[in-house]
Amino acid sequence: MTETKSVISESSSSEHPPGLSDDADDLDLYQRLEKIEREIVELTFENRVFETNLERKKSEPVPTSNALGVSAAGSSLTSTPTGSTQDVSGGGRGDRLARKRSKSRSTQGDFRVQLTLEQKLDIIVSEYEQMKNDKQKKEMSNEKKLDQLESDLEWIDVEAVDFEAAITEFLKLKETSIDKRTKKYIGEKIDRYFNERKKARESLINKLTDKSQGLKRLIKRLESQLRQKEEMGETLHEVDFNQLKIENKQYLDKIDEKNYELIVLKRQVGQATQQLNRYKDELQTELSLQLDIHSKIDKQQQLLERVDQEMSQVNQELAKADKLNQTLTEQTQDYQVPEVLDYVKKKALLYNLQRDVSVWERKLEIAQMALQQSKQQWQTLQRTAQFQNQPSQAVGGRREVEAR
Repeated sequence: MTETKSVISESSSSEHPPGLSDDADDLDLYQRLEKIEREIVELTFENRVFETNLERKKSEPVPTSNALGVSAAGSSLTSTPTGSTQDVSGGGRGDRLARKRSKSRSTQGDFRVQLTLEQKLDIIVSEYEQMKNDKQKKEMSNEKKLDQLESDLEWIDVEAVDFEAAITEFLKLKETSIDKRTKKYIGEKIDRYFNERKKARESLINKLTDKSQGLKRLIKRLESQLRQKEEMGETLHEVDFNQLKIENKQYLDKIDEKNYELIVLKRQVGQATQQLNRYKDELQTELSLQLDIHSKIDKQQQLLERVDQEMSQVNQELAKADKLNQTLTEQTQDYQVPEVLDYVKKKALLYNLQRDVSVWERKLEIAQMALQQSKQQWQTLQRTAQFQNQPSQAVGGRREVEAR
């Protein structure tokens, strides 16, 4: 800045003789200052671009010959505020001499080494290509991230719909799985529900695994085809990339349509599953009602058989009663009431006969008592006769022994 101020002061003193107005000097100085500031901004931008190119060239593993020349020139040259480059290998002594002769350098020509216009254009073109490649890479990475986020969002939406459907289905199952008698949950229905959900998840996992493996195989095949094309020299041009982008967009539209159809089908499957579960519950209820009705029918049939048996018995008893009634009716029709005197006589005869029966019964008792006494006497006589016969038998036996 000191050199710039000295240049401005010298140029103003050489161009404007003393005696002019201060306003003209201030305006001229202001215009020169604005011009120098614009040049400083432009040169700062150029220096930044050149430094970026130099750093990139240094970081490359195998630099080209052009890059080597530019980097060698850049390593021995440095930019100045005026946009040119100077050799910094001279050390501090050259800097001191340059500061001492700043006034003479402002008036004399600038003989420092500068980059040519072609070198500047090459650097700018290379930086432009690098920035363009970086921009394309960032756009591709952003597109990949955006596609990944969109797929994640779609998957989250599908999972949210499935989760809400599962919640509603489970709440309905919870309401229908309460026993009306015990007011407790039936564990079999809940266990069957979770087993069905587990099987559905396993089938979905298997389908997604197969689909992922198929996509991996497709990616490998496409990579091998691309590698073969690169080896054969069939490089892709910008038109091919545009065509691929168009096809990719078409495929993405088809994928979106298929995903929408898949979501619709999943919703239909969810609704069908809900209806199926409802119909299963209704079928279970109807089967239980059918069993109850069959048991009631069996009971009614047994009751009907018992009633039929009772009816047959009642009919038989009724026939017997009718027959008895008929005989009694005939007897009552043929019956004639006897005379009162005959009744009195028969009653007196009955009384006499009953008295005779009681007398004879008493006589029979007396005779039985006499018979009992006679039996006892007879038994005593038999016992005494036996005792008397025993000694005589013993004497006779002894005599027989002696005779022998």
